[in-house]
Amino acid sequence: MKEEIIIFIFLLLGPILDITVYYDLPINIIIRGIYLLGIIGIMLFRKRNLKLLIPLLIFSIVEFIYQLSYLDISFTNSISNTFKFLYLPASILYFKDFEFKKYDKRKILSTIMFTYISIYLISYITKIGSSAYKETDGKTGYRGLFNSINEFSAIIIGMLPLVIDYLNEKKKYLFIPLCIFSVIVCSVLLGTKVLLLGTVIIVMFYLFKERKKVFLDRSKIEKIGIIVSSILLIIVGGYLFTKTNVYHNMKIQQSFFKVDKVFSYDYLNHVLFNDRLSFIGTNFNYFKTCSIFKILFGIGLTNPVVKLVEIDVFDLIFRYGIIGFIIFVSMFSNIKFNKFNSYEKLTIILLILISLTSGHVLLYPNVCIYIGLLNSKNMLE
Repeated sequence: MKEEIIIFIFLLLGPILDITVYYDLPINIIIRGIYLLGIIGIMLFRKRNLKLLIPLLIFSIVEFIYQLSYLDISFTNSISNTFKFLYLPASILYFKDFEFKKYDKRKILSTIMFTYISIYLISYITKIGSSAYKETDGKTGYRGLFNSINEFSAIIIGMLPLVIDYLNEKKKYLFIPLCIFSVIVCSVLLGTKVLLLGTVIIVMFYLFKERKKVFLDRSKIEKIGIIVSSILLIIVGGYLFTKTNVYHNMKIQQSFFKVDKVFSYDYLNHVLFNDRLSFIGTNFNYFKTCSIFKILFGIGLTNPVVKLVEIDVFDLIFRYGIIGFIIFVSMFSNIKFNKFNSYEKLTIILLILISLTSGHVLLYPNVCIYIGLLNSKNMLE
């Protein structure tokens, strides 16, 4: 029970730890580092998942020494890079045998999500925080007290389906539209595509899953009213979208790269993927000329020659090498997908999709912890 309370407290600290990153304080690294060492220590002490944990730890030690000596990366950055590699695999293995008996993990996530949203909205209202973009970019958006809008978006999208599932099960139906509306407001203020599109997908999933309650079991007059209201909502929503920061930023991106055709590779790369497909080519061209050691163990997460792709799969391959990629991906076989309910499956699918489009999921502790958390048992469900 004490272990459950400690995990509960650690999870609740998530939004606060992310604020410390904005202020460039080392508390985030210390607390999340203690968590990582703690769960590894528990698994070693209890002799759980050792066949997977030991190879993972051996590679991580080798990777740390390799980055420190061969790549000449600083001691602090080598530790940080190694921790980022370890965080998700270790969390998946730890939560595989973890049971929430006193707390419903969906209730915990509801508290955390609304904490993130509250902090963000308060920072926007009080203007305590920063813009999401440089003035020279021409883009508009507000990141508040959080260091990364991509990570903030991934966290909210990862939690939203589970929060809706919890509210729906507890019959707190009035809180569901309030929850969705608050997330949409955040997405509009942020100016990012991921949060808005993710929210639309989640809403469509909820309406389809609850179609009997929402539509099929209604009277004929109510059905007509729902259809008419839905059409009006789509029309008004489409118009309002053209007034948002998200649409403005997409037009800025399109104009900057001089993209004329919407259905084209250039639009896909420059506007939707923010030039990430070009970064794949740059990284690959550099990677293929590297030594065998760099191909096997990577060019380092903080490589000064080429910037991150920000698509997690490619960053794993290029930054931690072929061996690192294989070890990391193999840990996903320990996720109990077959035991997930539909909302948990939606969460994992959305997080993986985000990792494949805008990144900032698999190698970022404040986000990937929630993938590991999905692997836990919730005895109160």
